[in-house]
Amino acid sequence: RTVSHALNSLTNDVENARTIEKQLSNSRGSDGTDLTNLTKRMAECEAEYEGLKKQKRSLEEQLQQIKKELNSSDLQKRDLQDCLQLRKLEKELEEISDEMKECKKKLSSEELVSARSVAAKIQSNIEEMGRQKAAQVARNGARAEQISRFTGELNSDLYKDADTTAHNQKIKWFVGEEATKDLDMYIVAYERAIMRFHSDKMEEINKSLRDLWVSTYRGGDIDYIEIRTDDDDPESASSRKKTCHYRVVMVKGGISIDMRQHSSAGQRVLAALLIRLALAETFCDNCGIITLDEPTTNLDRDNCQSLAFCLSNFIKHRHRSGKFQLIVITHDEEFVEMLGRSEYIDYYYKVLKDSAQHSAIIKKSVAGLSERM
Repeated sequence: RTVSHALNSLTNDVENARTIEKQLSNSRGSDGTDLTNLTKRMAECEAEYEGLKKQKRSLEEQLQQIKKELNSSDLQKRDLQDCLQLRKLEKELEEISDEMKECKKKLSSEELVSARSVAAKIQSNIEEMGRQKAAQVARNGARAEQISRFTGELNSDLYKDADTTAHNQKIKWFVGEEATKDLDMYIVAYERAIMRFHSDKMEEINKSLRDLWVSTYRGGDIDYIEIRTDDDDPESASSRKKTCHYRVVMVKGGISIDMRQHSSAGQRVLAALLIRLALAETFCDNCGIITLDEPTTNLDRDNCQSLAFCLSNFIKHRHRSGKFQLIVITHDEEFVEMLGRSEYIDYYYKVLKDSAQHSAIIKKSVAGLSERM
């Protein structure tokens, strides 16, 4: 601080001298006495300036000496700290050595053998792991060679477009999967629609069959008959169902039983005829041809009359559409005569042998048959 203060004072004196010099330059024409005084004052300032410079050099030498002493004290301090740290570590080392000696004294011979065995096992494991590591390094080298070889193959002309090809194939596979799902949904919907159509048609057939049976059958032991399947609920049926098993049942008083083993031959024949008529009524609107071969077999007279009446009504009903033809093959002329009572049947064809024993077909009037009977 003293040096700084001296430098600042010296700087101020120099500035004052410069100011005085300027004043001297400006006052050269002034009185000679002032010039002498100023010259004297300037000499004094210069002497004072030289003294301050000497004092500055002395102070700088003192500052350097103080810095050397400070550096020397820092080194001594560091040496002392290192010595203290060394003594501390030596003390800890002595304590650890004493603890090791105590532990060795406490360990028995068996414990020492066991420790050595454990150490041997650990060493063996370390060696085994080293061998495994070496083997793994070798395998990694082989795999690296394989990767390099496969990379070269992938870059060849054969596989260079493998990513694009795989992407296109993936797109095809995905589209195929989606198309398959759509087709499966379509198949399920289609089969359900078929089963619903089947159910609706079975209702129509059973309705026609019931009406035909009620108007034809003259017995009192059967109210009506109908066709049933194993599963009458199309929604609960399997969508993959391919076949239906049908059976004809007869109903009396709300109780239904199978007709096959609980009906007479005539009842079964009549049921077969009426089922054919019901099927024709349901499915043959545009192809109205019905052929019956010996329809009166095993039927008694009452049921024959009922069948003839039923066929007459059926002809009358289908005659309105203008697309119906009934063909009946029978040996029962009485049944033909019963059919002839309808206003829609005027003649029939009779097949017989002529005098030369050749088959001949003769057209005859139904009215003549009625007269003969």
